[in-house]
Amino acid sequence: MARIVALLQSDYPSVDAIVALGGGKCLDAGKCVAYRLGLPMVSCPSIASSDAPCSALSVMYQPDGAFSGVEFFPHSPALVVVDTQLVANAPVRYLVAGMGDAMATWYEARTCYQNPVALSTLGARPTLAAKALGECCAKTLFADGLAAVQAVHDNSVTDALERVVEANTLLSGIGFESGGLAVAHAIAQGLTVIPAIHQQYLHGEMVAMGLLTQLVLEQQLAEAQQVAEFFAHLGLPIHLGQLSLLKQDINARQAIVDSAMSLAFIHNEPFSVTSALLLIALEQASDLGLAVAAQLGDAAYRRLQDL
Repeated sequence: MARIVALLQSDYPSVDAIVALGGGKCLDAGKCVAYRLGLPMVSCPSIASSDAPCSALSVMYQPDGAFSGVEFFPHSPALVVVDTQLVANAPVRYLVAGMGDAMATWYEARTCYQNPVALSTLGARPTLAAKALGECCAKTLFADGLAAVQAVHDNSVTDALERVVEANTLLSGIGFESGGLAVAHAIAQGLTVIPAIHQQYLHGEMVAMGLLTQLVLEQQLAEAQQVAEFFAHLGLPIHLGQLSLLKQDINARQAIVDSAMSLAFIHNEPFSVTSALLLIALEQASDLGLAVAAQLGDAAYRRLQDL
């Protein structure tokens, strides 16, 4: 970001706006550059892999790929433009990862709304609007997710794909920002401390595992089963083995939990979350995913990874 800012200041001082075209990290970098230059930013996601396009924040990473923090901005992007044909032509894994990220929006917003002391990412109480958008987001994914995956397989823009792209970007972007985060994203960011994970897997794939952990921790076991089965059909990871983490990697699992516990929004849960409870929930969520994978087979997940 510093390199691009310096380049623009020295060689292109008359720039009117920053246009960022790419995935989530590219868009987040564009927001940072635009803010530092005092320019409006146009967000053009070429994939629907996360809810970065609409938000007024950037997730920051260390050079080694581990999560390091969040930078907040006073304004959202001035414009968000999505060419759905680009999404349809991109590898399907990106769309599926976006659904993993977006699905958590509803469950985290619901948790935050039900906890009278929970706060959104902006430090305010979650809004009714964000809660409604989050619920709409989840319902859209359940209804249209598999059809949208087929559309991308066919490189075809369909109504189902349009709805899922809107859910992954707009509904989830506004929903998480004004609805709040909880264990799902805490675990996802914790997973980035493991090199084998952050080097091979996408943010939404990590959020999928985080969401299962949150639902198990909250004792929402029927919903955890429903979400795990849906994720299995989509091709999202539902147990730690599908994130290259072996059963005997005890130290790695504890490192994930320790990192998650350092994030303030993990305490948006309506009860006290401890390291011990979180580790148990992560293990139980992975066991649930193993059972679902054994029942349904790993075919969708393996096929997706091959792509």
